[in-house]
Amino acid sequence: MLIPMINGLTNMLPDDRRDKLVHEQRFRFGVVVVFAFTVLLIVAGILLVPTYVFLNGSAHTKEDRLASLKSTLSFTEEAVLATRLGALSNSAIALTALSNNPSASGVLREALAISRPGITISRFVYTPSKGKALGVLELSGAAETRGALRNYQLAIQGTPFARSANLPVSAYAQDADIAFTITITLAP
Repeated sequence: MLIPMINGLTNMLPDDRRDKLVHEQRFRFGVVVVFAFTVLLIVAGILLVPTYVFLNGSAHTKEDRLASLKSTLSFTEEAVLATRLGALSNSAIALTALSNNPSASGVLREALAISRPGITISRFVYTPSKGKALGVLELSGAAETRGALRNYQLAIQGTPFARSANLPVSAYAQDADIAFTITITLAP
């Protein structure tokens, strides 16, 4: 009578020999897997070398181009920026000086608000202050009498906008119909 075989093969090795054989087979399989993985890593590394060289060269080229563009742009932009900054600085200085100066219309309004019986004003010249030089207003006209001219000069000197009002002594030479020019130095 025949004994049916379940696996189709019958292992006739003793158990310790069979375990040793299984262990050797697993060890060999592990060595083959490790060797295949190592070969795969080496091949992948070799295939990545040209890509690395290309990307590294491309990165250096782009860094050089960026540095060149930065130096070109910074030089041009610095020159333009320095020019614009100088112009803005000059404008700011001029605007600051203008803000400190009294307006011409305000000075004339104050000068014309002074009572002037017997005085006719025919011309005025306004020079704004520049730097440390004070502003000047010259009023020219005609006075009916010496007294009217003297009172007008004293009235101008008494105003807060005038530091001094100079009238040449020669203006008092005539008794009537006196042509005059009063130079008013404006207060800061």
